[in-house]
Amino acid sequence: MKIEIKKTINSSAAQVWKIFAHDFDDAYIWMSSIPNSHGKDFGKKFPGAHSSGRVCELNSDPKGIKAEELFLAYDEENKSCTIKIEFANTSVFFPIQYNVLNFSLREIAEHKTEVNWIVDSHLKPFAHLLYPIIRLGFGFFVQQILEELKYFAENGKPHPRKTKAVEKLSNVA
Repeated sequence: MKIEIKKTINSSAAQVWKIFAHDFDDAYIWMSSIPNSHGKDFGKKFPGAHSSGRVCELNSDPKGIKAEELFLAYDEENKSCTIKIEFANTSVFFPIQYNVLNFSLREIAEHKTEVNWIVDSHLKPFAHLLYPIIRLGFGFFVQQILEELKYFAENGKPHPRKTKAVEKLSNVA
């Protein structure tokens, strides 16, 4: 299942690249779906990258589902990277084997950047039966991530959805 989304962000490519690539380990700061994230040494570290990958906790349970994300390619000069996303601590019914994300930026004007996000999601065999539902939900999820990246790059603060998610976690704790 492949989803490609382009989004224009009213910020420089350098700023967007800093948020997405240089601050890669700190996705929890701006992504509402990530309560916590941290860098992890998966092996090869590419020139310019601040880590070789990260772990994103997808809920507040330390033993809960996690996304383990590894750079497969990283090009500082062209502001592009490829990331393999594998999932840990999932149920047998979790539909995704892994994702491969190709992320690239192109400055289209001063303080205006086009983000190209291509994610290829490799589904488990049973998930193909639910393909339309999974594609719709996954597409919505990817749109939200890009909205949150855009908001953070343009405003210097997390999207209201992230603020609400943090408040919700604070009330639970």
